[in-house]
Parts: sequence; C-alpha cells; structure tokens
Amino acid sequence: MNRDRTELRRVLDLLRPDDRLYVYALDRLARSQLHLLQIVEEIEKKGAKLVSLRESIDTSTAIGRFFTGILGSLAAMERELILERTKAGVALARQRQVRFGRPPKLSPPLIRQVLLAHDDPATTVPETCRVLGISRSSYYSALRAGRLQDKELVVKAA
Repeated sequence: MNRDRTELRRVLDLLRPDDRLYVYALDRLARSQLHLLQIVEEIEKKGAKLVSLRESIDTSTAIGRFFTGILGSLAAMERELILERTKAGVALARQRQVRFGRPPKLSPPLIRQVLLAHDDPATTVPETCRVLGISRSSYYSALRAGRLQDKELVVKAA
C-alpha cells in the first residue's frame, strides 16, 4: 500500500486550527481504516476538522466523532483478523514444510568445491572465491559447514 502521497502530505501540512478539510469520500482519503484513523488523528492534533461529503461525516460534530470511533474499532478488528490469518497461513506453510527466507547460498556442491580447493595447497583463498563467485566470508562458512558435515558422517558411521 503506497502511503507516500505527496499531495495529501502537502495538504495536511497546510492545515491550521479551525480549518476544515473536505474530501469527496473517506475511501479516497485513506487506503485502510487504520490509515484513515491516523490521518484523522493528525488533522485533529492540528485543531482542524475533517468533512466527508459522500458519507456526511463531520468530525466537528458528536455524530462525526462517534463514526470516527466506530471506524477505530473496525480498524482494530481488521488488524487482529489480518494477524490471525497471517499466523494461520504461516502455520499451514510450516506443516507443508515450506522454507521461509532467502535460499541458502552454500549448496552441497559448492561446499564440496570449497573443501577440494582448500585441500589443494596450490589454490589460494582469493582465487577460489573469484572462481566460485563467493565472498571470503562465504568461503569460510562453506569450509565450516563442510567440516561439520564430515563430523556428522563420522558420528553416524560409529
């Protein structure tokens, strides 16, 4: 959701006490209920009022403030529902053994190549890094991972 709206920011910055910001509709002002509440709060802090023509909401009236409160409750509920759906989706993905995050750069073949290069006394670390297209830290990470794998194989064989 793009909230970096320069014209809206410019209008909000121009507001002074007792000004009224007229909008055609609330959905044209904000992209979500939470965003709307943030905008209304900013307008109120400046001492200005918001008037929506389509919804007939005026935050200078008791009814307008009431509707703003209702929108706040709906925004809170919307946030909670999004969190619940996100948690459920993550749990379902984990059940399916979906991996999150960036794929590991150090694949088993790359680790084997680093180990072979390390065992060759004629091959230098910078040369290996250049040929394999990895950084020096990745080289040493692969070396550690390869040694760890070797230790695990020895333990399993015993």
